[in-house]
Amino acid sequence: MGFNGQVLVGRGEAFTSALNQFWNWEEEVVEAWPLRDGWHAVHVRTPAEADELEELAEAADGPVLACEVFESTTGHVRGISAAGYWEAGLNPGNAAALRAWTTVNEQVGGDLYPNGTRQDQVEVERLTAQYAAEFDAERPGTIRVAIAWAAQSGLNADAARVEEVLATSWGSSVQQGFLALLSALGISSA
Repeated sequence: MGFNGQVLVGRGEAFTSALNQFWNWEEEVVEAWPLRDGWHAVHVRTPAEADELEELAEAADGPVLACEVFESTTGHVRGISAAGYWEAGLNPGNAAALRAWTTVNEQVGGDLYPNGTRQDQVEVERLTAQYAAEFDAERPGTIRVAIAWAAQSGLNADAARVEEVLATSWGSSVQQGFLALLSALGISSA
C-alpha cells in the first residue's frame, strides 16, 4: 500500500495560522516540514476540496499549492493564488486511468470492483485514452497558469522543467514527482 493523503504548501506564519483554522493540528496533521524561504509543507489526513483551498489561500493571504496523492501512483495538484487557479495530474497516464475508472464505477452504481463486465472494461479503456488526450491538450495552458502562479508568489519557475515534470511517468513515486514540481516552480526544500 502506497502513500495516501494531501500535502499542502504555503508560505509564512499566515499560512500556518490559516491551517489551524481548517484542521485540528493535533488530530489532522500527519507531518509538517519547512521548505526554503519561509515555505512550509503539511501532510493532512482530510483533503481539502477546491472551495476549501480557496478559503485557505484567502485566510493565508497568499498562494497555496495542494497535492492529493493516491497509492503513491497518482497525484492531483492544484494551485490557488491571485494569479488564478490551476490543476494538473502527476503521472498523467495513471491519473487518466483513475478518472476513467471512477467515471465508469459511478455509471454502474459502484459495482465495477473488482473487475466489472467486459463492456465496463472497454469503456474504462476508451475513457482512459480520452482523458489522457485531454490532459495532453490542457497541459500548455496549465503550465502558463502555473508559471503565473509562481511569479505572483515571487518565485522563478522553470517552464520547461514544469512541463517535463507534468509529462513524466513517476511510477510509484508520485511524491518524488511533487518534490520535482516544487523545485521547478522555484520552491526548494530547506
